[in-house]
Amino acid sequence: MVEKLVVKDFDDIIEITYDDILKYHGRQMLGGAALAFKIMLMTFPKLCDGIPVRGRFSFYSGIGCNGRGIIDAAEMVMRVKTNNQIKLDLAYCEEKPGQVAPNGGRYYFEIGYDDKVIQLYLKEGIIPEEFMEYSKLAKQCKDLNIPMKEEDQEKLFSLRQALASSIMASKPEDLFVIL
Repeated sequence: MVEKLVVKDFDDIIEITYDDILKYHGRQMLGGAALAFKIMLMTFPKLCDGIPVRGRFSFYSGIGCNGRGIIDAAEMVMRVKTNNQIKLDLAYCEEKPGQVAPNGGRYYFEIGYDDKVIQLYLKEGIIPEEFMEYSKLAKQCKDLNIPMKEEDQEKLFSLRQALASSIMASKPEDLFVIL
């Protein structure tokens, strides 16, 4: 059975799969898109008794603007960017739990719906050290405005694919701790 998120958008009921999110986001930050998908799968039933309505959500990502896959997934499903309900401030999560992200921040998240908010973080060990190192290398190359070696780009993409596959094969409760 394919996992899907269900949201209401005006009078329409929309079902969104991880593959749908990748059609919106692209295939670069696959792991982030997978993380956001699992966060929403885990939290929607806890936030809302029925089908949640787009436009009533808020979202905080502790990895900030570095998490484009997370941001795109949250926007596609919840419309948090459109409704100015996304927060990406890295300083906010400095004292929060969660593994430190490769390019700043933490794997700590908050998802809200109306007056309810769920705080959660990614369990240690979900993000492989090799992925962290190649992600840091990619950011360094970008910051220095130098191209990443082709073999390093290929390796990073392979690591991103493996991470996304591992996340998608996992149950949300095996990935996250709710505070």
